Amino acid sequence: MHVSNIQLPPELVDIIIAEFWYSEHPSNDRIAFMTACPLINSVWRDVYARITSRDVYVPKVAYLLHLSSIILWDNSPIYGCFPSDSTRTITCYVDLTHSADDAAKDPYSVFCSLPNYLGFRLCFPNIEQINLEMKFRVGWYCNTLSPSRQLFRTRVSIKLNQATSQLSVLPAKWSVAVHCPPDVKDVYLVKTTQIYRRPILAGVTMDMVQCCHTLSRGIPSAIKRSVYHHGAHHFHKRFRIEEKRGDVRDINFDLGTQRHWRWSWSEFPVFFGHKSA
Repeated sequence: MHVSNIQLPPELVDIIIAEFWYSEHPSNDRIAFMTACPLINSVWRDVYARITSRDVYVPKVAYLLHLSSIILWDNSPIYGCFPSDSTRTITCYVDLTHSADDAAKDPYSVFCSLPNYLGFRLCFPNIEQINLEMKFRVGWYCNTLSPSRQLFRTRVSIKLNQATSQLSVLPAKWSVAVHCPPDVKDVYLVKTTQIYRRPILAGVTMDMVQCCHTLSRGIPSAIKRSVYHHGAHHFHKRFRIEEKRGDVRDINFDLGTQRHWRWSWSEFPVFFGHKSA
């Protein structure tokens, strides 16, 4: 049998795709996977469509508009009639450990700046939450031998499944994991981190979401309740996002109108900052 004719069982394909999809990857690697995976054969395409439509990753802003276009026209060779009601999570993951030019920085900035997420709730009626994740290193300490670049992982989870179709107050949670060096020779670095952890956390959380000015209030309690687990110092805090009128790059408006494109201008909500003619 020719190697190209060998097909893996769907169960194994499911494991392979899920393993990649839910792992950390730079945007270029994820985009390459998203481009190539559905082209292997129909089994890979169907499994890919099922997994990636449930838990959406956004490597570029244009990809969000691409999904909304699929919902409007139902003409995708991969997703077919895109089941927008199957989407549960939308994640934007930025990996800056090896490069400062990860493509997902752009959608991450948009997500952080949005005054509301109403368009997402209209476009994806069963969405449960939006996750904003980032991984990066900070080289803020240097000994006589080599610089120490400490690994940070940050995450903001915004709950949408309890929100209404109107502007709402959304429960959210931010978390920061600071990976401490295992080498005992770097114990000074660990102590230095503990001394400066409050300003470090203040800086790290500054750009997380549009209400960043409220996040700093929770830093003292986050430090008090922090835990050390699996080689990392974990900080987290729950907070709330009060949605306001407005939009960024018409993202909310475009997503909302793709789902409800038959609405007239006068019938469409004005929460996105658009007014009827």
